[in-house]
Amino acid sequence: MKNSLTNSKKKKHYGNVKPKSYRAIYEEKFYDILFRLRYPLMTVIFFTTLGVLMLMIINNKSDGKSVLNFFFHTVITFSTVGYTEGYDTSPQHLMVNRFFTTLFIIVTIPLVYIYGLVTTVSIFMNSKIDEIYRYWRMYKAMEKLKNHYIICRFNGITKELMRNLKKRGIKFVLIEPDGSLEDEIKNFGVDFYVIDEPHKRSVLLGVGIESAKGIVSAFEENTQDLSVIVTARLIRPDKDEFMIFATATTEGAAEKMKLLGANEVIIPDISVGRRMTSFILHPPSPVLSGFLEKIAYGERTDIDIMEIRIDERSDLVGKKLKDIHMRQETGATVVAIVRKDGKMKIAPSGDTQIVEGDSLIVLGHPKALKRAEEFFKAHIKENEEVMQK
Repeated sequence: MKNSLTNSKKKKHYGNVKPKSYRAIYEEKFYDILFRLRYPLMTVIFFTTLGVLMLMIINNKSDGKSVLNFFFHTVITFSTVGYTEGYDTSPQHLMVNRFFTTLFIIVTIPLVYIYGLVTTVSIFMNSKIDEIYRYWRMYKAMEKLKNHYIICRFNGITKELMRNLKKRGIKFVLIEPDGSLEDEIKNFGVDFYVIDEPHKRSVLLGVGIESAKGIVSAFEENTQDLSVIVTARLIRPDKDEFMIFATATTEGAAEKMKLLGANEVIIPDISVGRRMTSFILHPPSPVLSGFLEKIAYGERTDIDIMEIRIDERSDLVGKKLKDIHMRQETGATVVAIVRKDGKMKIAPSGDTQIVEGDSLIVLGHPKALKRAEEFFKAHIKENEEVMQK
């Protein structure tokens, strides 16, 4: 009975799938290099030890100083071939030493120098150990990521996305199934990436989906996006804690993606068409349109805009904007309030009352917005503590 309960606790809702460890893959390659080095290194170690022991026996000396001299004698014998004793030895042992060394050179030159050392150098030269180390270091750092985003597919859309995320200092991991694009990914400057299939549970777990903030899927084919969405939502079912964004070619495909768990789906053709319409209906101002566009698309790093929803548990419900002192504490400004019924109050005054279900549109420096987000979360937490008491 206890065993069945333990097994049920260990089994996760998405199945007992092990995360794919990309770091372990390159550690295995390191071990493979060491495994290939075992025979040449064993040969070098064996004959070095044999040479020292034979010289100890011939000269009948085993003190520390003599052993060090014999070790030096052995090493220069099979590494440089030119040698002199370099230490005091009795005349009766001198000829025996030289006879042994002659035989030792004949044996060790092909076995130690040509086979052992040449094979060792060849393995290091051909194993691309520097590249293996670079991958290992990248994946080791990737395993420590928290609150990052996972981006699926390397194309024009995600390139622009990654540029903007890098400007904001937001960490992300790229998953690209096409290995032929790896050189282009490196040249683009992606810090963390894997060449693999993003619809696999083991792959998403391997890039840290359980500690990630969200995922972006921007494939050219909707079927691939659908597979990624289904797998990601299976692992992270809470839509508020884990965001899924995708692109679609048609409205029908976008509707399916939302039903399967995507938070937002963008149809590039429709987005571009709407943007062009806005230019026609509202002739662009050189300053204003560029300013708003840079805020909306995250191109400016010194100012940003965000939405904060007022939870029913918040103790700010019923208070006036001027009474909560949000601007003084955070530096962010409420530029609009969207009510539950969809009505919007632009540039609300300080006497505007906060109502449950309101969405506050807040403008400010990214750091100020972070403080504003924490400000509203703190009031929810305080309210929960009051209810518990």
